[in-house]
Amino acid sequence: MLSEQMQSCIDSYTKWAKARAEVKFGNDSPQSRILKRRFGINEAAEMIGVTRQAIAKAEDEGRLPKPDLKESNATRTIRAGYTLAQIDFMRDYFQKQPYQVMETSSIVISVPGGKGGCWKTSTTVHFAQWLSLKGFRVCFLDIDPQAHGSMYFGYHPELNTTVDDTILPFMLGNKDDLTYCVKETAWPKLDIIPSNLQLQRIESELDSADIEYPAHQMLQAGIQTIRDHYDVIIIDGHPDLGMGTTNMICASDAVLIATSAEINDMNSTCQLMGLIRDIYAPNGLSTTHEPHVRVLPTKLGAEHSSSQANLKDMQKFWNGMPLDSGVFFTDEVGKGQRKMATIYEQAEDRGTPAAWKRATDIYDATFSEILNTIVKPMWGEE
Repeated sequence: MLSEQMQSCIDSYTKWAKARAEVKFGNDSPQSRILKRRFGINEAAEMIGVTRQAIAKAEDEGRLPKPDLKESNATRTIRAGYTLAQIDFMRDYFQKQPYQVMETSSIVISVPGGKGGCWKTSTTVHFAQWLSLKGFRVCFLDIDPQAHGSMYFGYHPELNTTVDDTILPFMLGNKDDLTYCVKETAWPKLDIIPSNLQLQRIESELDSADIEYPAHQMLQAGIQTIRDHYDVIIIDGHPDLGMGTTNMICASDAVLIATSAEINDMNSTCQLMGLIRDIYAPNGLSTTHEPHVRVLPTKLGAEHSSSQANLKDMQKFWNGMPLDSGVFFTDEVGKGQRKMATIYEQAEDRGTPAAWKRATDIYDATFSEILNTIVKPMWGEE
């Protein structure tokens, strides 16, 4: 029978995928991940918003612990640098947590993409970690059944994540809130709701599920149960026009459409824009608000590349939609993906200092624009 043949194919693939994951990722898990990257006192001072002298004085007077030593002898002492957890502790001490110095409420940002390969997931994961570096409380919500975003944090669907760790039980009406699936990561104040291959069941089962809210508002309802704990909630979705994508758009305060500066991706982005148009049309779905929508250009190349020509065209026919700072191509991200690590996690295993610095500068520009021109205005901050 065909159904038995399909089940046999599924079982065979699942066995193969698990064996591949065990070889590729070994004992990788959220618990085994440790952020090796350390920060010098100048970096720490900038991240916290104080002077290096203020940190040094507090350490000398015993009000703050000094960082670990990397090397020490009779003639030389080298600090190992501060961990991100130590920097967050200092933010508490100096009362410099972002939510202490400005009024913040959780902003929901989704990053959909019209097609695969547009750097949607890698950009979303880097953005979540960048916000954590800045001291914000972040939840990374993965609704992409491929779970690539979850893997960056050690949550592998073939190894250590089941469908019960995802949003699916809530989406199908079997849970009352999302607290059951919120997991910790190695990053301070960065939690995750991981994904699993079975999330694709949303497309086939949500419409017939016994649920309290309209099908397209279930994700929004779930987020409402956890949003008081975060400053920013970031949703990484699957590149399609299905019910999962519809849910993430309806749940979002801001939608950043990841779009490679390539002709095919522009066409796919128009299809995604068509979905958003239909949702918010006068005869569209019932919604509580309209999100702020922008285009996030990715895969940008050098000045005279075809990508730059395509970007100029995007800026013409989507006037005001593309962000000013797009994501330029950098091989540092690809190198990190081989180790399932971001550029922010890389310490001694990073590329050349110059290449790594260029990569961080690329993201800093894009993420600063998102924070300063989209998120902060929603908080009432200019």
